[in-house]
Amino acid sequence: MLIRFQGNDSTLDSRPFTDDEVQFNLLHLVRESESPYLFTNKNRSIIIGQSALKYPAWIWTENNITDDDIKELKDDFTELYQDVDILTFVAKPDIAILLAEHYSKVKHKNYSISLQMESFQCPSVIEAKQVNGQLRQATIKDSIIISEFLSGFVYDCFGKETTSEEQLETAKMYIASKNLYIWECDSKIISMANIAHNSKRNVRINEVYTIPDMRGNGFGAKIVSELCKIILNEHKTPVLYTDLRNPASNKAYKNVGFTECGKVTQISFNFESNSI
Repeated sequence: MLIRFQGNDSTLDSRPFTDDEVQFNLLHLVRESESPYLFTNKNRSIIIGQSALKYPAWIWTENNITDDDIKELKDDFTELYQDVDILTFVAKPDIAILLAEHYSKVKHKNYSISLQMESFQCPSVIEAKQVNGQLRQATIKDSIIISEFLSGFVYDCFGKETTSEEQLETAKMYIASKNLYIWECDSKIISMANIAHNSKRNVRINEVYTIPDMRGNGFGAKIVSELCKIILNEHKTPVLYTDLRNPASNKAYKNVGFTECGKVTQISFNFESNSI
């Protein structure tokens, strides 16, 4: 039986969850949402968190979870999402498949693995190759170039073509947050990186992008390493997720000082078809 808890509850600040909190860092973002769905079980070996039904649910499970608790999770998960018309969730790879297979069998719905990610943390920085330029916060004057960067980022990550005009409002939003940083060299913006979320112990970085004709020169590594120094000076740990389809970026982050903290798999269900 699932037990609902509030975002300010100590569950997400206590072991055993904190042993895996880099891998499941998004649950800290979920807990801060206006009316989060947060559930655990009596053994505290399961946590389900979701900010809204249109966003992915994050499902954490203890590493030595018992067979009885896994059975409980499969049944409770299916009951919790029995009447939805959209469902995407993220879990440890083996748990993700177990839940997907069970839900698919009960609900007669197809599913697909929509994303596989590795989580990383940077306990200390390995000095990046020296490159010219300097780090600074993006300003409203950078809106046009940032919108172009976002368009390129979306294409690189998702294969989706968007125009810089379509990304302009998003660019302004990132800039207004004062968490978007750029690497500038000879008055030209080369790279960007964003501080996506600041939790009690970790700071998550995303939206790392370097213009194509300047890649391979160390600019991406440099902006990330400089951001990591800022975060570490605040006595927090930099964290990020990478897409397993992009091994080059995984290697680049390791060169800066990031270490692997565990994979997660995202499952998406297709509710358009009536049966499998």
